[in-house]
Amino acid sequence: MADVEKRQLTLQAITLPILVIAAGTAFMYYAAPVLIPILLALSLAYLLIPPVNFLKRRFKLPHSLAVVVVMTIVVGLFVLLGFVIINEAADFAQSFPELKEQATGKIKEWNSTIGEYIGKTPSEIFNADSLKVEPGQVRIAGQFLLKGISSITNFIVGLVLLFFLTLFILLDSDMFARKLKTIFGQSQAEATGNLLNQIDVQLRGFVQSRFYILIGYSVVVTIALLIMGVQYAYIWGPFAGFMNLIPYVGSVVGSIPPIIVAGIQYNSIFKMVWVAVLFLVLQTIEGNFITPKITAGSVNLNSLAIMISISYFGWIWGAVGMLLAIPLTAAIKVVCDNIEPLRPIGIMMGGEKEIIIDGR
Repeated sequence: MADVEKRQLTLQAITLPILVIAAGTAFMYYAAPVLIPILLALSLAYLLIPPVNFLKRRFKLPHSLAVVVVMTIVVGLFVLLGFVIINEAADFAQSFPELKEQATGKIKEWNSTIGEYIGKTPSEIFNADSLKVEPGQVRIAGQFLLKGISSITNFIVGLVLLFFLTLFILLDSDMFARKLKTIFGQSQAEATGNLLNQIDVQLRGFVQSRFYILIGYSVVVTIALLIMGVQYAYIWGPFAGFMNLIPYVGSVVGSIPPIIVAGIQYNSIFKMVWVAVLFLVLQTIEGNFITPKITAGSVNLNSLAIMISISYFGWIWGAVGMLLAIPLTAAIKVVCDNIEPLRPIGIMMGGEKEIIIDGR
């Protein structure tokens, strides 16, 4: 009888987490249109809390007025930066046919060179003429244009929604914390407060440190590409910075467009190599020296947990899920650490520091 009960308990211990994960996955997938804006607004709010507190402390502004001032400044900076990037993007879109033609010629040249070595004609290796636009493709281009306009409209609506969500989160953040403590009752008030404080410390440290790295990396890449004379540096710098937020693969993806543009612009493989070396050096310095120093102590996750979280949330939410994967996983780990039945999961997600602490 005892063996049967033990097997039942073991079965429950296995199936319950699986059911919870399956239900949570289904919920996050179908609730993505609601959850993603809220999570992005929370991340933005974490970035803006320090300047809000600075205005309150230094200039004695009321909380609501400090929030309005900070949000106004953010909108102004966003509009200014948007004009610069949009103008650069417009120039890129205008010159794209020329770049495409140059790329086609370069492909033909490379195919001819390769064909001399392997004894095949260029058409057998790659048909560069297939890149030409046929008259029948105009209708398809028009459909893509309509989809692009719709996407821009949705993007603007999303930005407006993100602005108001961030505004209200900043205005009512203290009230939400008090209400959560009330919901869980007076007996759990201290434990709830401790849990919220741990989540707040980890998320605030991680989000703010990644933002500083984003700004610094974007500026350095932009300046370096300008010095090297690579076109559209004001696009590639911020693009590389945002891609760098995705661990492991993002930095590689962010380096590909400027490398290709440099090769087409200067008609030189050596220029492509120099740009690739630039990104390799910057990524080595950022990944091995700057990021570990800035983000030290912000989240305590091991590499496997990070990779699984990026794959999981990327599968559910795409690129946005990859950006949100680490802070969400850090919050989940804090919850697991503070709930006794889930503590083994938190330990498995932890890094070397947690092994040292538990083994002491």
